[in-house]
Amino acid sequence: MGEGEYIQCVCGRIIRDPSEYKVLYIKKENRELDILCPNDTCYLRELGFIQFTLEDDKPKITKATFYSPFVTWNVARLGKERATELLKQHLQALIKRYIDWRKIVEETKKQIEREKAAAAATASAPGGGSEAGSSE
Repeated sequence: MGEGEYIQCVCGRIIRDPSEYKVLYIKKENRELDILCPNDTCYLRELGFIQFTLEDDKPKITKATFYSPFVTWNVARLGKERATELLKQHLQALIKRYIDWRKIVEETKKQIEREKAAAAATASAPGGGSEAGSSE
């Protein structure tokens, strides 16, 4: 990479390698991973996200994107073509190399079980549905 050919957050933090991002799996019910700036004091903090679904216990990416302030900042610095290329490379590297998908799939299965249990509890609550096998 040439001088200045790196991604930079609006806060000033230089991101030379996709491994520097912090990726959190907080929005489990949405099957969404948050991509965070590596700078803990960044005022922007969340730079993008990766959404996925599970198909046959394998993650399938439905959307992966960086938010516009982060993209716009880099386009202004590097030009549209170069910034777009670098950001795309960063997303692909995160998805292919830096996310522990085995762990994410495990967590997602647990979340699905919690959702099923919550739905079953709601259905069996008084007024929440009829229970099978009850005799009245």
